[in-house]
This record gives sequence, structure tokens and C-alpha cells, in this order.
Amino acid sequence: MTPLRSSKLMGIGLVLLSALGLSVQNVVLRLFFTPSQLFGQIPFGGFVTPQLSHVVLLLALRMVIMALLLTALTPWLYPSTFKVLQTLPTMPKLWGSVTASGVCLFFGLTLLYTALSQIVAGVAIAIFFIYPAITILLAWQLFKQSPRPYQLWLMVVISTGVVLTTLTPPSEWVSNPILGIICAIGAGVSFGLYGIVAEFSLKANPEYPGLHPIPFSLYTFVIVATLASLTLLVNQQITIPPDAWPPVLAMTVFSATLTLIAYVLSNSGIGLIGASLTALLSASAPALTALFAWWILQEALQQQQIVGIGLVTTGVSMLSLKSRYAD
Repeated sequence: MTPLRSSKLMGIGLVLLSALGLSVQNVVLRLFFTPSQLFGQIPFGGFVTPQLSHVVLLLALRMVIMALLLTALTPWLYPSTFKVLQTLPTMPKLWGSVTASGVCLFFGLTLLYTALSQIVAGVAIAIFFIYPAITILLAWQLFKQSPRPYQLWLMVVISTGVVLTTLTPPSEWVSNPILGIICAIGAGVSFGLYGIVAEFSLKANPEYPGLHPIPFSLYTFVIVATLASLTLLVNQQITIPPDAWPPVLAMTVFSATLTLIAYVLSNSGIGLIGASLTALLSASAPALTALFAWWILQEALQQQQIVGIGLVTTGVSMLSLKSRYAD
């Protein structure tokens, strides 16, 4: 096997592991709110009620842990991280765009957590994955970047898939379907905005250099943790039983660690196989989440939902791949 082929296979493996990690993390988030039978045998989960204060508390804990872990890894990942962050206030436009990215990420994650607390994981993530299409529409409105014909057709495919995932009798939903669907769509819109604003921060332009992903991520993690903490000052209705705190904290540490590992694996994979193939493999998240939710949580899907998740996965994959090649 040639070194080039070997490195490409390694890159594919790293990105797939990243997608697997993020999909498992989505299932873990669902477990916070929903009592389940793990693998159909072990009763577990449902430690917190699905209310805003608990959603924000979990988000704050997770982001603090991720920020601490990333801080510990910066000497190996990007040694100049803190030097770059110190110079950020001297570039107001860059500082503003990074801060705006953190705000969008806060709203996106809050809405996504809420969606996962209300509807089955595979459906929530499939609806959430409209965000690449949302990004294209926002770019059209904000930057007058007219969508190409193939983008419009693929957005129709994605929208059809989203509609199919929501076509199920109310008895099949675990909690509040309307709230879950609205929050999943809102999370997709927020992440679409996040993608637009983050591009301003990460790409170089005549006014300032592009920010490296490591200091960008660390700063946005801190912004999300700060906003979540401020929200808790206003909404202090925390009703988690004392005996639920150990599993909640353990799951939070596990979820944060898994997410950060997935992030590092994905960035390592990009360097080996490029952004196009990475985007294509990462788009498998809705299907993988549905698979893990079925396997681990025994969350069954109806036939039209399986077709819908397949359409969303295919549409997002083709949209990401063709957009990368077009760029």
C-alpha cells in the first residue's frame, strides 16, 4: 500500500470515528432527559426534567469542561493560542465576529438540547441538519450569493426528508413534538448563522488575518459557558435530586470529552483527506444517530422516518460535496 493511500485511509478512519463520536454524544444527551432501557436490558437515564434551566445548566457544565480540556491540550494543538487571544481586542471587527459566533452557538446548542429532550434523537438530528441549506439561503440574502440550480434541488430533497421525519402519529412521540420540531428547526437556523459568522472569523481578509480554529473554538466555548451561566442567574429553577448528580456529572464529563475528541479527530482528518470528503463523511450524522438511538435506547423509527433521515443524509452529503468542489 502506498503512503498516499495509507494516509487517505487513515484520514477516512479518523473522520468516521469523529462522526461516530458525535452521534453517540447525541444519544447521551437524550439520556439526560429520557428514561430508557439500554440495549433493551439496563434501565438508565431520565435524570433531569426537560426544562430550560436544566438544559442551560447541562450546557454550561459541558462547555466549562470542554474549555478546560482544550486549554490543557493547546500546548500540543496550537501553542500560540493565548498569544492570539490576547491580541483579539486590538482587532474589533474580528473580536466582534468571534463573539457573535459564540452567541449563535449558545442559541443553537440550547435549542438542540431542548429538541433532544422532546423528540427521538434520530428525528431531532435529521431536522437539525437543515442548517447547510439554511446557510446557503442566508448567504443568498446577506451576500447576494444566488444558489446554484443543484443547490436548490438538493434543498428540496433535504426539506422533503425533514417533512417525512415529522409524519408520525402523536402517540409515537415521547414528549412534546411541536416544541421539539420548532427547537430543532431553530437550532438549524442558529447553526446556519453560526456558519456564516464563523467564516468571517476563520478566513483571512484585508482587514485582519483569519483566526486559527483552536483559539476560535476556545473563545466560543467560553462565550457559551458565560451566557449559559448568566441565564442561570435569571432562571434558577434547578430541581435535580441529589442522587442524580453523580450520573449527571459523569455523563457531562463523558459527553464533553467525546465531543472534544471528535473535534480533534475531524480536524486531523481534514489534513489527510481534505474538506470535501470530510464534509461528505460528516453528513452521516443523522443516520448514525438514528442507528445508535435504535441500538442503545431502543428508539424505533417508522418507515417514512427512516426514508426521511436517508433523504436528509443524502441531500446534506451531496450539498456539502458539490459545494466544496464548486469552491
